[in-house]
Amino acid sequence: MNNYTFEELIILGKYHFKYYRAYLKKKNFNQFKAITLECAYAYSIQSSIEQLTQDERRILISEYIDCVEKNWWMEYFSKTSYYRIKRRALSRFIHCLHNEIVV
Repeated sequence: MNNYTFEELIILGKYHFKYYRAYLKKKNFNQFKAITLECAYAYSIQSSIEQLTQDERRILISEYIDCVEKNWWMEYFSKTSYYRIKRRALSRFIHCLHNEIVV
């Protein structure tokens, strides 16, 4: 399993979620259609998100998909908890997306 730095995890997360956000805007992939490579990639991202805990999903979806306002997390987490959970969420998401064992 690759050990990414926090900065690398953020870059990888932004890359994957930027694509996923664009895909969600242009298609409703929940409709029953032929699976394309583009659709399979979006399904992989969605499946990886679904493997996370509720707090991990909340952080990644709010940060990278919904793009909510800055400091949205302050009503849910302390600063240290937020960054600890965000790092774990990004790590688990990337490892799951790359078909590695999720820890």
